[in-house]
Amino acid sequence: MTMSDSDNIRSTPGPSSSSLFKSAFFTLLGAVVVTFLFIMPAEYGVDLTGIGTKLGLTDLEGAATGPAPSTAAAEASPKLLAGQFPQPPAAEDFDYYDPEVMSEPFSRSHATPFRSDTIEVPLDELEHVEVKANMKQGDALVYSWKLVEGETVYTDFHADPHETDKYPEQYWVRYKESEDPSASGSIVAPFDGNHGWYWMNIEEKPVKIVLEVRGYYDNIEEIMRAYQ
Repeated sequence: MTMSDSDNIRSTPGPSSSSLFKSAFFTLLGAVVVTFLFIMPAEYGVDLTGIGTKLGLTDLEGAATGPAPSTAAAEASPKLLAGQFPQPPAAEDFDYYDPEVMSEPFSRSHATPFRSDTIEVPLDELEHVEVKANMKQGDALVYSWKLVEGETVYTDFHADPHETDKYPEQYWVRYKESEDPSASGSIVAPFDGNHGWYWMNIEEKPVKIVLEVRGYYDNIEEIMRAYQ
């Protein structure tokens, strides 16, 4: 008696339930291992085993996603005072005929000419005033002021930008606030704008301030004066 092809197919045993379970289990286990060892470090920067770091997979996560928009914008913005003070070179590295180039932030050219101003600022009791220098971004000045009459005055040294469409409404920055009788220093303008002093007489008698400014700015003038 011969058996037909259909009888052969029916008589061939299929995989048992136990074999199917083992195959599915090891497939799932392999996927979990690959995910933890390779996919998570490369895609998400999560390296629970340390293998991803050793293989350099965690570096791929930063390269794929790139910096956050705010970080990228900050890196693209000009850094006015970025850098480190230079260290003395080793004797064998020094070349008298080919000196190191010292540029920003240690040396900078300015579009505006150098100028110098001395301003007297008298203040009656309860009077306040603003004196501002009009500066371009990157311009620098040095200043010194002191009370020649009186003992103390409230000072707010600050700046506000010209290009108000680029900054939030009423945006401004403060350099220093004090009730000192004098101050000296320097600034590099972070933006095009007005940079200077608000003084308020907090004594019960008139006072007088003498302000000296040297540097790069378009002009300096009194822009506000009033009584409390």
